[in-house]
Amino acid sequence: METTIQKSINTNEAVLINFKTNECNPCQMMTPTLQQVKNAIGNRVLVYNLDVNEAPNLAEQYQITTLPMLVLFFEGQIVWQTKAVLSKEEIIKNVLEHSH
Repeated sequence: METTIQKSINTNEAVLINFKTNECNPCQMMTPTLQQVKNAIGNRVLVYNLDVNEAPNLAEQYQITTLPMLVLFFEGQIVWQTKAVLSKEEIIKNVLEHSH
């Protein structure tokens, strides 16, 4: 999974990652919201829910110390991130604003 995600980050596509754990309640709240984001604009952004316990190298590489952490990559660079639990509309607004 880490390799797949790292390859996606290194493309010219927008990639949104929800860094989370299964024990984190706010993290779990983001999962259905991100599915709605994927359904709405999945043709514009790749969306991943990533458990940091299963991908410690990526979490360390991108200095993920707070959960949940939404990170948007575009053309291989972090262009936006937040630790807030956001609505579908807020996430979509930020993805579209930062990935063109």
